[in-house]
Amino acid sequence: MMRTLRVLVSGVVASALPLVLLATPASAAADVHVVPSDPLVSDDAKAVVETYRAVVPSVRKKKLDDPTANYGCGAAAADPVPDGEPIVVSLPPGPNFTVGSIPASSWRNPPETDATWKMNYLGLMWMKGLARRAAIDDQQQSLQALVDQAVKYYQQNPDPGTAVDGWDEGTALRRLESMNCLYALTQAEVLRPGMTSDANVLLSARYYGPPNFPVHNHGLMANLQLVRASVLLGVANWKSTAIRRLTDEAPQVFSSLGVSWEQSSSYQNVNALGWKLAADVLRESGETSAADNIMVTVAKAKTAWEWMTEPDGKIVQIGDSDEEPGATSTLTTPRNFRDDQTGWAIGRWSWTDPQAAYYSVRYGPARRAHGQHDRAGGVTYSVKGVRVLVNPGRFSNDRTENYNLYGLSPQSHNVALPDDPEVTNNGGSITAATITGPAHAYAVSDTMFGIAHTRDINVNRDTATMRVTDNFPAKDLWRQYWHLDPAWTVVSAPLNGTQLVFSHPSGRRLTITTTGRTSSIVQGITRPPAGWHFPEFGVRVWNNEIVLRSYGRASVTTFTVS
Repeated sequence: MMRTLRVLVSGVVASALPLVLLATPASAAADVHVVPSDPLVSDDAKAVVETYRAVVPSVRKKKLDDPTANYGCGAAAADPVPDGEPIVVSLPPGPNFTVGSIPASSWRNPPETDATWKMNYLGLMWMKGLARRAAIDDQQQSLQALVDQAVKYYQQNPDPGTAVDGWDEGTALRRLESMNCLYALTQAEVLRPGMTSDANVLLSARYYGPPNFPVHNHGLMANLQLVRASVLLGVANWKSTAIRRLTDEAPQVFSSLGVSWEQSSSYQNVNALGWKLAADVLRESGETSAADNIMVTVAKAKTAWEWMTEPDGKIVQIGDSDEEPGATSTLTTPRNFRDDQTGWAIGRWSWTDPQAAYYSVRYGPARRAHGQHDRAGGVTYSVKGVRVLVNPGRFSNDRTENYNLYGLSPQSHNVALPDDPEVTNNGGSITAATITGPAHAYAVSDTMFGIAHTRDINVNRDTATMRVTDNFPAKDLWRQYWHLDPAWTVVSAPLNGTQLVFSHPSGRRLTITTTGRTSSIVQGITRPPAGWHFPEFGVRVWNNEIVLRSYGRASVTTFTVS
């Protein structure tokens, strides 16, 4: 029986589409297996741990009732995959396809252009849950059908030697994840040539790590999957190369204070968890000293992750990040955390009071990895139990997509932009700071937009205020961009005015006063995007994007919550 389902894909509700890559004959009608986007595509921290953790005896003993839980396959499909029935797959928002009958042309010309969809499709990630469910139910014919389809993929779309048609490092990594799962379930030797092709990508110049690229979480995951594939197939040099890379790259992942160089609060956690898994693998491989050193750094990274957790228990969204649960604090002394190597300053007045003030300031080195253009003293702010100023988060992995470009841009952050800005990779620095009991103050200098800029930031505990002063000495006109949490609604905001008032469902009230003038307040503009917030991957909601133009030599704007 065909089912029609509705799913949330990239923030848009879409029904299962009637178009199929190859229609299932009426005489062989089968249920459609709706496969959601694999959380590994967005580097979901829980999914990374589940897929990449080392399989050790203590884990095996706990999983004797379901050995497939050890194979890095993710969650099993919700519905059975019966022997003898066509396996019809719905991978929204693309058209349905039937295992064994996928046109060879679709590998080089996928029916969808979305980068996340293509990684799921070409990475054969949709196979994992189906294969695990078939193995649990002992549906050997269905397992064989999946194996045969995987083999056909490599025959129909061999590696061209360049990062096209699913042979970039990211897709090859995801496909090796899928094949490691399938091989662990079946021990099918026919998978070996394809797995070797994927491994060769991760061992080539396409590898996302030194010497051709900076250290990155993709390189970490590639090495962990190479270790797993090495054990499964008995190819010793894959493991030895991966272990060497892990030991060489570990010291380059975090600053001396434990902050990831990837400039993202979400990826702070992904890297901390991932390198804990790497330490486990190194320890099992006899690299005890390297494992011990990594765990010292991971402990610092976990402390930094605690600072990146706001008083409401969710992380501050900086860089490519989601509004996800943060850390349970082990710290007791509030005040501030500052890392000039990576350009993060964070302050808070309590580790236990959800009403406490919290802020972040971004400056530091050029944009890298999952960072965004927030380094000109970009701020976030929470107080009295509500988020006030927020960053955009992330919408997708597609760097050419409009909402992704908006989230990357300085316009979507709480920064000041000169008229006709030139966005550069120039960094910034804190030139002065004063930290006292009731107030924290910073002076930031940068040339991020090609000219000198200074920003003074003062956060006061007792008055529940953040005051920000901007100055571009060489410019007569600039604008401050401010982005409120989506919960705030406008009460009063006259154009060309100097005071704006907003209300919050909690009953809180936000008053913004400025020496500048109100130019605009927008929500949910699509072309070009403006007034958007991305609370989680693929989801977009309206928020207030406020633009205040300068008036005089400096613009001073104060946010007060009552």
